[in-house]
Amino acid sequence: MLEDWNLRDYILVITHRWYLVALAFLFGALLGLGASKLLTPSYRANLDLYVGIDAYRGPRDRYIVGVAQDEFRNLDDYKNWNMAQLNEMVRGDEFLIETLLALQAADPYWNEFIPADFYPMLRGSWRNAGRWHLAAEADSSEHAAQLVRVWALVIDKRVNEALSHARKVVALDTRMVPLADELAEMKIRQILLAQITLNLAELRQDVESTDQVDAYPRDLILAQAARAADWGAGWSSLLKAIPASGADSAQMLVWLDDYQSLIVADLADLPARIDALETQYNQLANQYAIEAESSLALSANLSLGLPDEVAPFVEDVRPAGLLMLVGGLLAILVWLLFELARSTPREAA
Repeated sequence: MLEDWNLRDYILVITHRWYLVALAFLFGALLGLGASKLLTPSYRANLDLYVGIDAYRGPRDRYIVGVAQDEFRNLDDYKNWNMAQLNEMVRGDEFLIETLLALQAADPYWNEFIPADFYPMLRGSWRNAGRWHLAAEADSSEHAAQLVRVWALVIDKRVNEALSHARKVVALDTRMVPLADELAEMKIRQILLAQITLNLAELRQDVESTDQVDAYPRDLILAQAARAADWGAGWSSLLKAIPASGADSAQMLVWLDDYQSLIVADLADLPARIDALETQYNQLANQYAIEAESSLALSANLSLGLPDEVAPFVEDVRPAGLLMLVGGLLAILVWLLFELARSTPREAA
Protein backbone atom coordinates (compact mmCIF):
# COMPACT_ATOMS: atom_id res chain seq x y z
CA MET A 1 0.00 0.00 0.00
CA LEU A 2 1.24 3.54 -0.72
CA GLU A 3 0.53 4.63 2.84
CA ASP A 4 3.02 1.98 4.09
CA TRP A 5 5.88 3.69 2.17
CA ASN A 6 7.85 6.54 3.74
CA LEU A 7 10.77 8.64 2.63
CA ARG A 8 12.87 7.87 5.67
CA ASP A 9 13.03 4.16 4.84
CA TYR A 10 13.88 5.00 1.23
CA ILE A 11 16.79 7.25 2.27
CA LEU A 12 18.03 4.58 4.66
CA VAL A 13 18.09 2.00 1.84
CA ILE A 14 19.99 4.42 -0.45
CA THR A 15 22.64 5.19 2.18
CA HIS A 16 23.25 1.47 2.66
CA ARG A 17 23.80 1.12 -1.08
CA TRP A 18 26.32 3.95 -1.37
CA TYR A 19 28.56 1.76 -3.51
CA LEU A 20 25.83 1.63 -6.15
CA VAL A 21 25.62 5.44 -6.08
CA ALA A 22 29.38 5.59 -6.61
CA LEU A 23 29.17 3.07 -9.44
CA ALA A 24 26.39 5.04 -11.10
CA PHE A 25 28.43 8.23 -10.85
CA LEU A 26 31.50 6.48 -12.24
CA PHE A 27 29.51 5.03 -15.11
CA GLY A 28 28.03 8.45 -15.97
CA ALA A 29 31.44 10.11 -15.71
CA LEU A 30 32.88 7.57 -18.15
CA LEU A 31 30.02 8.32 -20.56
CA GLY A 32 30.77 12.05 -20.20
CA LEU A 33 34.43 11.43 -20.90
CA GLY A 34 33.52 9.42 -23.99
CA ALA A 35 31.25 12.20 -25.19
CA SER A 36 34.04 14.74 -24.77
CA LYS A 37 36.24 12.61 -27.02
CA LEU A 38 33.56 12.15 -29.66
CA LEU A 39 32.38 15.77 -29.82
CA THR A 40 34.28 18.25 -31.97
CA PRO A 41 36.57 20.33 -29.74
CA SER A 42 35.45 23.92 -29.27
CA TYR A 43 37.48 26.75 -27.78
CA ARG A 44 36.40 30.31 -27.08
CA ALA A 45 38.84 33.22 -27.16
CA ASN A 46 37.78 36.40 -25.34
CA LEU A 47 39.04 39.95 -25.75
CA ASP A 48 37.76 43.24 -24.35
CA LEU A 49 37.92 46.56 -26.22
CA TYR A 50 37.39 49.99 -24.74
CA VAL A 51 34.35 51.94 -26.00
CA GLY A 52 33.75 55.42 -24.63
CA ILE A 53 30.58 57.47 -25.08
CA ASP A 54 30.36 61.19 -24.35
CA ALA A 55 27.10 61.16 -22.39
CA TYR A 56 26.95 64.93 -22.07
CA ARG A 57 26.90 65.46 -25.83
CA GLY A 58 24.50 62.59 -26.47
CA PRO A 59 21.22 64.56 -26.27
CA ARG A 60 22.62 67.07 -28.82
CA ASP A 61 23.61 64.38 -31.32
CA ARG A 62 21.27 65.56 -34.11
CA TYR A 63 22.81 63.33 -36.77
CA ILE A 64 22.29 60.07 -34.85
CA VAL A 65 18.76 61.03 -33.83
CA GLY A 66 17.99 61.51 -37.52
CA VAL A 67 19.57 58.18 -38.50
CA ALA A 68 17.88 56.28 -35.66
CA GLN A 69 14.51 57.86 -36.46
CA ASP A 70 13.65 57.46 -32.82
CA GLU A 71 13.71 59.57 -29.70
CA PHE A 72 16.24 58.68 -27.02
CA ARG A 73 14.34 58.99 -23.76
CA ASN A 74 17.46 58.71 -21.62
CA LEU A 75 21.21 58.16 -21.87
CA ASP A 76 20.79 54.40 -21.61
CA ASP A 77 18.73 54.44 -24.81
CA TYR A 78 21.48 56.44 -26.50
CA LYS A 79 24.20 54.07 -25.23
CA ASN A 80 22.32 50.90 -26.15
CA TRP A 81 21.53 52.15 -29.65
CA ASN A 82 25.18 52.99 -30.32
CA MET A 83 26.46 49.71 -28.90
CA ALA A 84 23.87 47.70 -30.85
CA GLN A 85 24.96 49.50 -34.02
CA LEU A 86 28.57 48.57 -33.35
CA ASN A 87 27.69 44.98 -32.51
CA GLU A 88 25.85 44.39 -35.79
CA MET A 89 28.25 46.40 -37.92
CA VAL A 90 31.38 44.45 -36.98
CA ARG A 91 29.71 41.20 -38.06
CA GLY A 92 28.88 42.65 -41.46
CA ASP A 93 30.37 41.51 -44.75
CA GLU A 94 33.00 44.25 -45.05
CA PHE A 95 34.47 43.53 -41.62
CA LEU A 96 34.34 39.74 -42.08
CA ILE A 97 35.92 39.85 -45.55
CA GLU A 98 38.82 41.97 -44.31
CA THR A 99 39.22 39.68 -41.30
CA LEU A 100 39.28 36.58 -43.52
CA LEU A 101 41.85 38.08 -45.93
CA ALA A 102 44.14 38.99 -43.02
CA LEU A 103 43.81 35.47 -41.56
CA GLN A 104 44.48 33.79 -44.91
CA ALA A 105 47.59 35.90 -45.37
CA ALA A 106 48.87 34.71 -41.97
CA ASP A 107 47.76 31.05 -41.85
CA PRO A 108 46.73 28.63 -44.64
CA TYR A 109 44.30 26.98 -42.20
CA TRP A 110 41.77 29.67 -43.08
CA ASN A 111 41.93 29.17 -46.85
CA GLU A 112 38.86 26.94 -46.89
CA PHE A 113 36.71 29.43 -45.00
CA ILE A 114 34.30 31.98 -46.45
CA PRO A 115 33.06 35.13 -44.64
CA ALA A 116 29.67 33.56 -43.90
CA ASP A 117 31.43 30.85 -41.83
CA PHE A 118 32.49 33.50 -39.33
CA TYR A 119 29.00 34.70 -38.50
CA PRO A 120 28.21 31.91 -35.95
CA MET A 121 31.82 31.92 -34.72
CA LEU A 122 31.96 35.60 -33.70
CA ARG A 123 29.89 37.63 -31.29
CA GLY A 124 30.07 40.79 -29.24
CA SER A 125 28.34 41.76 -26.03
CA TRP A 126 28.26 44.64 -23.57
CA ARG A 127 26.78 45.57 -20.25
CA ASN A 128 27.92 49.16 -19.93
CA ALA A 129 29.84 51.55 -22.09
CA GLY A 130 33.55 51.24 -21.38
CA ARG A 131 33.98 47.53 -22.04
CA TRP A 132 32.95 45.78 -25.22
CA HIS A 133 33.45 42.02 -25.05
CA LEU A 134 34.44 40.15 -28.21
CA ALA A 135 34.42 36.36 -28.43
CA ALA A 136 35.44 33.91 -31.17
CA GLU A 137 35.04 30.14 -31.25
CA ALA A 138 37.15 27.64 -33.20
CA ASP A 139 38.20 24.00 -33.01
CA SER A 140 41.58 24.82 -31.46
CA SER A 141 42.73 27.32 -28.88
CA GLU A 142 45.36 28.70 -31.26
CA HIS A 143 42.88 29.40 -34.05
CA ALA A 144 40.28 30.86 -31.68
CA ALA A 145 42.86 33.30 -30.30
CA GLN A 146 44.08 34.13 -33.81
CA LEU A 147 40.53 34.79 -35.02
CA VAL A 148 39.49 37.12 -32.21
CA ARG A 149 42.83 38.98 -32.34
CA VAL A 150 42.65 39.68 -36.08
CA TRP A 151 38.95 40.55 -35.84
CA ALA A 152 39.70 43.06 -33.06
CA LEU A 153 42.47 44.67 -35.13
CA VAL A 154 40.14 45.03 -38.11
CA ILE A 155 37.44 46.51 -35.85
CA ASP A 156 39.88 49.00 -34.36
CA LYS A 157 41.08 50.12 -37.79
CA ARG A 158 37.74 50.39 -39.56
CA VAL A 159 35.70 51.80 -36.67
CA ASN A 160 38.25 54.51 -35.91
CA GLU A 161 38.32 55.42 -39.61
CA ALA A 162 34.52 55.69 -39.53
CA LEU A 163 34.65 57.80 -36.36
CA SER A 164 37.05 60.25 -38.02
CA HIS A 165 34.47 60.69 -40.80
CA ALA A 166 31.71 61.04 -38.20
CA ARG A 167 33.59 63.94 -36.61
CA LYS A 168 33.85 65.59 -40.02
CA VAL A 169 30.08 65.18 -40.36
CA VAL A 170 29.61 67.15 -37.13
CA ALA A 171 32.05 69.86 -38.31
CA LEU A 172 30.23 70.18 -41.63
CA ASP A 173 26.85 70.27 -39.91
CA THR A 174 28.11 73.07 -37.67
CA ARG A 175 28.97 75.10 -40.78
CA MET A 176 25.79 74.22 -42.68
CA VAL A 177 23.25 75.20 -40.02
CA PRO A 178 24.08 78.95 -39.95
CA LEU A 179 24.34 78.95 -43.74
CA ALA A 180 20.87 77.45 -44.03
CA ASP A 181 19.50 80.02 -41.57
CA GLU A 182 21.13 82.90 -43.46
CA LEU A 183 19.84 81.57 -46.77
CA ALA A 184 16.31 81.33 -45.41
CA GLU A 185 16.51 84.86 -44.03
CA MET A 186 17.63 86.24 -47.41
CA LYS A 187 14.81 84.52 -49.26
CA ILE A 188 12.31 85.84 -46.72
CA ARG A 189 13.79 89.35 -47.07
CA GLN A 190 13.50 89.13 -50.85
CA ILE A 191 9.78 88.38 -50.54
CA LEU A 192 9.37 91.06 -47.85
CA LEU A 193 11.03 93.80 -49.92
CA ALA A 194 8.88 92.98 -52.94
CA GLN A 195 5.74 93.26 -50.80
CA ILE A 196 6.90 96.53 -49.18
CA THR A 197 7.57 97.98 -52.64
CA LEU A 198 3.93 97.39 -53.55
CA ASN A 199 2.72 98.85 -50.25
CA LEU A 200 4.84 101.99 -50.62
CA ALA A 201 3.59 102.43 -54.17
CA GLU A 202 0.00 102.56 -52.87
CA LEU A 203 0.95 105.00 -50.10
CA ARG A 204 2.76 107.18 -52.66
CA GLN A 205 -0.55 107.65 -54.50
CA ASP A 206 -2.09 108.98 -51.29
CA VAL A 207 0.79 111.44 -50.88
CA GLU A 208 0.50 112.63 -54.48
CA SER A 209 -3.19 113.42 -53.94
CA THR A 210 -2.50 115.98 -51.15
CA ASP A 211 -0.35 119.08 -50.64
CA GLN A 212 0.78 118.14 -47.13
CA VAL A 213 1.48 114.85 -45.43
CA ASP A 214 -0.78 114.17 -42.48
CA ALA A 215 0.35 112.21 -39.43
CA TYR A 216 -1.55 109.03 -40.27
CA PRO A 217 -0.15 108.38 -43.80
CA ARG A 218 3.32 109.41 -42.56
CA ASP A 219 3.12 106.80 -39.80
CA LEU A 220 2.04 104.17 -42.34
CA ILE A 221 4.98 105.04 -44.59
CA LEU A 222 7.38 104.94 -41.63
CA ALA A 223 6.04 101.55 -40.52
CA GLN A 224 6.59 100.05 -43.98
CA ALA A 225 10.01 101.64 -44.29
CA ALA A 226 11.07 100.32 -40.88
CA ARG A 227 10.13 96.75 -41.95
CA ALA A 228 12.43 97.03 -44.95
CA ALA A 229 15.43 98.51 -43.09
CA ASP A 230 18.30 96.18 -42.25
CA TRP A 231 19.72 98.74 -39.83
CA GLY A 232 22.73 99.50 -41.97
CA ALA A 233 24.09 103.05 -42.01
CA GLY A 234 22.21 104.04 -45.18
CA TRP A 235 18.88 102.73 -43.96
CA SER A 236 19.20 104.25 -40.48
CA SER A 237 20.13 107.73 -41.67
CA LEU A 238 17.29 107.77 -44.20
CA LEU A 239 14.74 106.65 -41.62
CA LYS A 240 15.81 109.51 -39.36
CA ALA A 241 15.42 111.94 -42.27
CA ILE A 242 11.76 111.16 -42.99
CA PRO A 243 9.78 114.42 -43.28
CA ALA A 244 7.74 115.40 -40.26
CA SER A 245 3.96 115.43 -40.14
CA GLY A 246 2.59 118.42 -42.03
CA ALA A 247 5.57 118.62 -44.42
CA ASP A 248 5.03 119.30 -48.09
CA SER A 249 4.08 116.28 -50.16
CA ALA A 250 6.97 117.05 -52.50
CA GLN A 251 9.44 116.45 -49.66
CA MET A 252 7.84 113.09 -48.85
CA LEU A 253 7.92 112.08 -52.52
CA VAL A 254 11.63 112.84 -52.71
CA TRP A 255 12.17 110.83 -49.55
CA LEU A 256 10.15 107.92 -50.98
CA ASP A 257 12.28 107.98 -54.14
CA ASP A 258 15.47 107.81 -52.05
CA TYR A 259 14.09 104.99 -49.93
CA GLN A 260 12.85 103.09 -52.96
CA SER A 261 16.31 103.30 -54.49
CA LEU A 262 17.71 101.49 -51.41
CA ILE A 263 15.08 98.77 -51.76
CA VAL A 264 15.80 98.36 -55.48
CA ALA A 265 19.54 98.13 -54.82
CA ASP A 266 18.97 95.52 -52.11
CA LEU A 267 16.64 93.49 -54.34
CA ALA A 268 19.20 93.63 -57.14
CA ASP A 269 21.96 92.44 -54.80
CA LEU A 270 20.04 89.62 -53.09
CA PRO A 271 19.92 87.08 -55.98
CA ALA A 272 23.71 87.06 -56.32
CA ARG A 273 24.14 86.69 -52.56
CA ILE A 274 21.54 83.90 -52.47
CA ASP A 275 23.26 82.09 -55.36
CA ALA A 276 26.63 82.35 -53.62
CA LEU A 277 25.20 80.98 -50.38
CA GLU A 278 23.38 78.15 -52.18
CA THR A 279 26.59 77.21 -54.00
CA GLN A 280 28.50 77.17 -50.72
CA TYR A 281 25.76 75.22 -48.97
CA ASN A 282 25.50 72.65 -51.79
CA GLN A 283 29.26 72.09 -51.73
CA LEU A 284 29.12 71.44 -47.99
CA ALA A 285 26.05 69.22 -48.45
CA ASN A 286 27.92 67.08 -51.00
CA GLN A 287 30.86 66.73 -48.62
CA TYR A 288 28.41 65.94 -45.83
CA ALA A 289 26.83 63.11 -47.85
CA ILE A 290 30.24 61.59 -48.62
CA GLU A 291 31.44 61.81 -45.01
CA ALA A 292 28.11 60.53 -43.66
CA GLU A 293 28.33 57.42 -45.84
CA SER A 294 31.92 56.80 -44.75
CA SER A 295 30.97 57.31 -41.09
CA LEU A 296 28.87 54.11 -41.17
CA ALA A 297 26.20 56.03 -39.21
CA LEU A 298 28.39 56.04 -36.10
CA SER A 299 28.20 58.83 -33.58
CA ALA A 300 31.09 61.27 -33.32
CA ASN A 301 30.63 60.97 -29.55
CA LEU A 302 32.11 57.46 -29.57
CA SER A 303 35.73 56.48 -29.01
CA LEU A 304 37.25 53.02 -29.35
CA GLY A 305 40.61 51.59 -28.35
CA LEU A 306 42.49 48.31 -28.14
CA PRO A 307 44.01 47.11 -24.87
CA ASP A 308 47.73 47.74 -24.39
CA GLU A 309 48.39 44.07 -25.05
CA VAL A 310 46.11 42.23 -27.48
CA ALA A 311 46.28 38.89 -25.66
CA PRO A 312 42.98 36.94 -25.75
CA PHE A 313 41.87 34.73 -22.87
CA VAL A 314 41.06 31.23 -24.25
CA GLU A 315 38.74 28.72 -22.59
CA ASP A 316 37.48 25.24 -23.49
CA VAL A 317 33.76 25.46 -24.28
CA ARG A 318 33.18 21.78 -23.50
CA PRO A 319 35.85 20.73 -20.96
CA ALA A 320 36.08 17.00 -20.26
CA GLY A 321 35.79 17.56 -16.50
CA LEU A 322 32.48 19.38 -16.84
CA LEU A 323 31.03 16.69 -19.12
CA MET A 324 32.15 13.97 -16.69
CA LEU A 325 30.52 15.77 -13.76
CA VAL A 326 27.26 16.30 -15.66
CA GLY A 327 27.29 12.66 -16.84
CA GLY A 328 27.90 11.37 -13.30
CA LEU A 329 25.11 13.49 -11.78
CA LEU A 330 22.65 12.44 -14.50
CA ALA A 331 23.53 8.79 -13.92
CA ILE A 332 22.89 9.13 -10.17
CA LEU A 333 19.55 10.83 -10.88
CA VAL A 334 18.48 8.02 -13.24
CA TRP A 335 19.50 5.37 -10.69
CA LEU A 336 17.62 7.15 -7.89
CA LEU A 337 14.47 7.33 -10.00
CA PHE A 338 14.82 3.64 -10.84
CA GLU A 339 15.24 2.70 -7.18
CA LEU A 340 12.29 4.91 -6.21
CA ALA A 341 10.06 3.19 -8.74
CA ARG A 342 11.20 -0.27 -7.66
CA SER A 343 10.81 0.32 -3.93
CA THR A 344 7.40 2.00 -4.09
CA PRO A 345 4.68 -0.48 -2.96
CA ARG A 346 1.96 -1.15 -5.49
CA GLU A 347 -1.65 -1.70 -4.59
CA ALA A 348 -3.09 -5.09 -5.35
CA ALA A 349 -5.32 -5.24 -8.39
